[in-house]
Amino acid sequence: MCDHCRKIVNKLWPKLKIGKRYRTPDLYKGKDFFIEEKSSLRIKIRPQHISITKESFLAALHYLFQNKHHFKNQCEIRSSNSKKTAGPLCLASREKNSNVRCINYILPILQNFQIVGIDPVRPNKTWLI
Repeated sequence: MCDHCRKIVNKLWPKLKIGKRYRTPDLYKGKDFFIEEKSSLRIKIRPQHISITKESFLAALHYLFQNKHHFKNQCEIRSSNSKKTAGPLCLASREKNSNVRCINYILPILQNFQIVGIDPVRPNKTWLI
């Protein structure tokens, strides 16, 4: 990963708060979640019972920077449990998360820190701010 992405994630990581509530990006089927646990390498999400590595945050952010996904070049999130239908952003983040889909949780957290924007209307999209 690039130093720029690492600096951004390293800066936000200490600010992640246990119990902070978020909502997944879909306007119609979005689900609430919160950070249950945090370590230096991962967070645990409830009620979905998944862990998300710090490296998966880096991978998602790096993908957006590498492909110049700004407001005028938005990226479809295309989150899916199936590798065949998942988009490249979803695949990039889950590759660093033991192949567990996690982009739906990473993006709202990044949005909270004003790093990305999210369009919750289908097809859901995101971009760097």
